[in-house]
Amino acid sequence: MAYISQLGSYSFSLPSEVWPVVNYRIICGNLLYLCKTLLPCNIIISLTILLSNIIIFGMELPNIPITARVNGAIILESLKNPFISAILGPRRVGKSTFIAWYMESYSKHLWVSLNMDILSQRKIIESEQLQSEIERQALQKIGAAKKIWVAIDEAQKCPELFEQIKVIYDLFKDKNSIKFILTGSASLDLHNLAAESLAGRIDLLDLREFTIRETAQFNNSINISGNSLLDQLAEDHTKIKQIITAAMPYQSILHESLQLQLVYGGLPEVMALQSARERFRYLDQYIQSYLEKDVRKITEITNLDLYQKLLAVLAEYTGSLRDDSRLLESLGCARNTLKKYRGYLIATKVFQEVFPVMQDSLKRIIKSPKGYIQNNGILSVLTGLDNLNILKKSGKIGYRLENWFLKELQVWLDRSFKRQHIYFWRTTRDREVDFIVEQKPNLIPFEVTYSTIIDSRKINNLVAFMQQNKNCACGVLIYNGTYLYKPDLKIHCIPAWTIC
Repeated sequence: MAYISQLGSYSFSLPSEVWPVVNYRIICGNLLYLCKTLLPCNIIISLTILLSNIIIFGMELPNIPITARVNGAIILESLKNPFISAILGPRRVGKSTFIAWYMESYSKHLWVSLNMDILSQRKIIESEQLQSEIERQALQKIGAAKKIWVAIDEAQKCPELFEQIKVIYDLFKDKNSIKFILTGSASLDLHNLAAESLAGRIDLLDLREFTIRETAQFNNSINISGNSLLDQLAEDHTKIKQIITAAMPYQSILHESLQLQLVYGGLPEVMALQSARERFRYLDQYIQSYLEKDVRKITEITNLDLYQKLLAVLAEYTGSLRDDSRLLESLGCARNTLKKYRGYLIATKVFQEVFPVMQDSLKRIIKSPKGYIQNNGILSVLTGLDNLNILKKSGKIGYRLENWFLKELQVWLDRSFKRQHIYFWRTTRDREVDFIVEQKPNLIPFEVTYSTIIDSRKINNLVAFMQQNKNCACGVLIYNGTYLYKPDLKIHCIPAWTIC
């Protein structure tokens, strides 16, 4: 089936059999750039939406409005303020789709759209012509009749961009005559460049892969109402049961969405595919695209094979304590190389380390961080543990549940502008709590298990931590059983599917 679109009196068709071999991101980006001077504004916006679907998905898929994302309101709120808004996230989580949806929703704005993946546009910016290019596309000077909204995709790929944005922003910030919206696939450059050039001027926002709630809504075309359980936990943990009761009508689809997340992760395009074969083919191409398009461009990465091997080894040990001696033995590289390559995996949002909570009795606390590959689908491809039965037999299913829950915690904390951190706790006597969320002055300890029964050891671990830290309002066990509250211990035993 061909991808056919009608845009007023304009139409074109792209045959589906060429999806795998054509780089639509570049073709469609250049097509859009050429059309901007030829087509009316309403046609340009429609074309933007269509091409963003091709660019993002490479197939005929529905556009996902930012309002369907659990943190969409936070991003939209940022766009109302005068600061520069930067939306960060891994590849393919929906950043470009957001730009397209926002442009369509606010089509009366005066839009200028740039994509640093497009060589012709990047060369213009590299020659320090950002302001003239904005004014050329807008058909007016900045500060003239209408406010100009500038959307720049893949901003980190053009370092020369940021100083020019700073100059333009400082010139016109008091007139509210221009708004910059940036997106970036990797925090590596965008964070650094923003910190150097745009400090005090930029609002950094994270857009992550789908949560369990987003997966359920997307796959079932429904809207799950009600507060987030994690939000309620922070506000008033005594009302958790009401949240779970309200979610009961959605139990089956939320449970199914959780199972999908454990095997495939939460990338929107993966959730839109129907078969395991299609999903794993996509995920394998995703990894190769990351290595070839993102990592190969990092000049400090001189051995791509070693980098790929490190990624595979870290996947095997997801959820485990860092053990550099074991890694160095497996990789056969220098310690500095290991440190540098692992740093780039973190910076490109593929890998994350969770550090131990710091306490007074430091001598009894394990000090090494735990590491997590940030997407369960990538883990499935790299380890070959690619279905629930294999995961259960391997004994790794608990790590997958930890990996999923860490993502849910991150999305939850993204909604707050307070300084918050995720830690873990482990003593030399093998007492352990999987995650500690610090929301000063409070701490919330979480234990995570795939079991359907309440593990007394995990309850005892929560109790031990809470006894040492009096600023814990409650403890939480995430598992696959039914809800139970232990009032004497102030511990909630919560079904994993309710974390939505």
